[in-house]
Order: sequence, then structure tokens, then C-alpha cells
Amino acid sequence: MMEEIGSVTGSDGVTLLKMWRASVPSGERVLQRHSHICFEITSVNSGGGVYTVGGRQYPMRPGDMFVFGSNEQHCITDVSENGLEITNLHFEPRYLWGGSADSLSAENINICFAHNESFENRIEADKAQPVLSFFNQIAEELEKQRKEYFLLVKSLLNIILVTLIRRFDYTGGKAAVSSDRLHCVRRVIRYIDMHLTEELTLGALAEIAGTTPNYFSSVFHEVVGITLWEYINSRRIDEAVRRLTADDGKSVLEIALSCGFNNTANFNKAFKKITGMTPKQCRELGGTFISI
Repeated sequence: MMEEIGSVTGSDGVTLLKMWRASVPSGERVLQRHSHICFEITSVNSGGGVYTVGGRQYPMRPGDMFVFGSNEQHCITDVSENGLEITNLHFEPRYLWGGSADSLSAENINICFAHNESFENRIEADKAQPVLSFFNQIAEELEKQRKEYFLLVKSLLNIILVTLIRRFDYTGGKAAVSSDRLHCVRRVIRYIDMHLTEELTLGALAEIAGTTPNYFSSVFHEVVGITLWEYINSRRIDEAVRRLTADDGKSVLEIALSCGFNNTANFNKAFKKITGMTPKQCRELGGTFISI
């Protein structure tokens, strides 16, 4: 069972940040490895279970927090006899973008896509309070929606990220990205997000960036942490999940074509790789596995 707490939507109508509570019944769960462009922070409210992340398994206990970078595969694979209740926060990397004075510095700009190898996804309860306190404040602001709540939500999120960097060495040891490379990648990502369902080619995107195709591919991977096509496919699959679970009667083929894929074979392959399930399974489950 899922209960939405609140969300923040951009000027283009796309949801940039979303928070919800989920209750998961006891028992073993099928390993459905899934990933998404969104950065994810989870708090364990009650009960327990096991989070499988890559090749590792982490116990889930009340007060624990989990942090997952974009495209980092994870899945709850077991839930204790008392069940499990969690709170999830998803936000798109571009939600953090602002001017030079109010965005992350160059060495931390791809915080959403890569973290220090020594960082473990689980922050145990006895260490998590500095993050959990601000996390709970975000939930309160989204629920009550008081004046300018969306500004405070972003401020609280930035405090959480700075806390991860300072206290937990989340991004330690990475080289800084030059401002020129950063700006050209941001420009292209904005274009991709605005034209996601249209035909996108490397040549056209490189032209928008003002570079050669090979150079832009390299720069994109350096800045974002994943390849250009991994980013495009992930964004398109995110949109496909939204449309599949909207229950508007459209067929899988219609949704595939409307999300920028030219055939169902490519769509099904990308969908399975990113979500861990088929489009049909996603529609039947209402996206539940992807959300938790």
C-alpha cells in the first residue's frame, strides 16, 4: 500500500520531487532489480527486511536510512513477519540545478550519479539522525504546503546532501568538472527533457552542446556518470511507467511509440533492463516494484 505525501512540479509539468509512505507485507519478495534517474532516499519507519543493492544485502531496521544514486539497482527482497513501513523520497538531478551561487560545486555536481566507493547505501539508525531530522521536515512541508514550502523543501534537501558529503564522505575523492563541460551538458539535458518523445540523435545533441559527437559523448559520461543513451532510455522508461500505470487504455505499442521508441522489441528490452520487469507486469502491479 502506498500513500503519497506530496510532490514538487516544474514549470514544464514534470514531477521533480515526490515523497510517499509505503507498507510492505511480510515474506520473501522476487528480486526485481530496478533503477531510475531519480536520486532516492529512504527511511525505515517500522518493521524490518532486507535491501539487496547490487551484490550486497543490507538489513533494514527502524531508524535506518538508505541512499541510492541514479541508476543504482536495488530491491527489497525480504520483509520481516511484522511487515515493513518506509518513507521514500525521489527527486530528479535537475531539481538541484540553479545559479553558480546556489548549486553544488564542480567536484560534487554529479552527486546524483556517483558516490565514493567506500560509502555504503545503508546509514544505521544510530548515525542517521542528522539526515532523518531534515528528511522528516521535508515530509511535513510537503504535507502541510505552507507558504513557500517548495523553497524550504529544496533548502532542506540541500542540507541533507551537504550532510552526506561532510559526515559520510559521500563524494570524497572525485575530480572537479569544469564549468564549461557542466554548462554544455546541462543545456543538452534540458533539451532532452523538453523533447523526450521526439527523435534524438547524437549529432543533433552535440550541435546543441557546441562540440563534436565523440567529444560530447565523453563529456556527458564524465559529468553525469552514465552514457548519453543510458540517460535518454532511463528518462523515456520513467515516462513509460507513468503512462502504463495511468490506465488510459493505450496499448504497450502505443505507449512505446509515444515515449520515443520505434518498436516494441527495443522498448521491451530497455524496459526490462531498467525496471526489472516487463511492461505488462508493470501495468498489472501499478509500478509497485519500481516505487519500493
